[in-house]
Amino acid sequence: MFPILLAAIAIFNGKDVPDCVKLPAPGTNFRPNVATATTAPWVDSNGWRIARAEGKKFCYDVPKDRVVLAMAEADAHHADAIIKFPPEDQPLFDKMTAFLQKIGPGPTHDLGDIAVKEDGSPIAGETLNLFTRRNLTFRIVGANDPKALMNVTVDSSIKDPNEFTYSIRQKLTDEKRLIRVYGSETVLANLTGDGKHVRIHLVNYGRRGADGLRVRVRGSYQIEQSAFFDSDSKAEEYTVTDGGTEFSIPHIDVYGVVDLIAKP
Repeated sequence: MFPILLAAIAIFNGKDVPDCVKLPAPGTNFRPNVATATTAPWVDSNGWRIARAEGKKFCYDVPKDRVVLAMAEADAHHADAIIKFPPEDQPLFDKMTAFLQKIGPGPTHDLGDIAVKEDGSPIAGETLNLFTRRNLTFRIVGANDPKALMNVTVDSSIKDPNEFTYSIRQKLTDEKRLIRVYGSETVLANLTGDGKHVRIHLVNYGRRGADGLRVRVRGSYQIEQSAFFDSDSKAEEYTVTDGGTEFSIPHIDVYGVVDLIAKP
């Protein structure tokens, strides 16, 4: 089955799609931690790939039980994506389709702290991947953006993407970051906005649901809507303090959105 995610979800006719950027199945792998005997989750997210090829069509070919995660990722990054999945997952596709229709469309302009000029190299790609995994919000630009908190060049001259990403986070500082998510290493955020309206997209790449999250967004907002796939959770314990808006999320299965409206 080949459904296609557009402004409205329809069923694709199954033919090959020309000029389609192929994306690997999203998810989480566990890799040994070199420093300890434990394992650390490694999130396989395509957010950076979608940002890199903005405006193109994307294709997923996902295994069983992964269609909902692929749909969540595509929606979070407002990607025009075609998803191939096993026929037995049709009920999951239908359930996620109903959820996306329920929450309705949101703004599609990506918000980010970091304006990135990049050279398309594998090293640059790995660095963008780390930005995504660590919830360092960015936009790819052709020239420096004077409105961005930071302007960064990401290219093949970077020797160690991990050290580079850490240095960017230190310079940005956590206090100034657009969004921080506490309580999970597998929940990634993308923010879109149109001025007064901000939509927070939260995608859980983990194999299990995540409980007890706390989210902080820079700026003063009131919550207009919060909705989570396959869960009755709502944003709660909402407060505005020290130039930021905070709230808790009791549980997130795979995907959720929180719509914020700027306070006067």
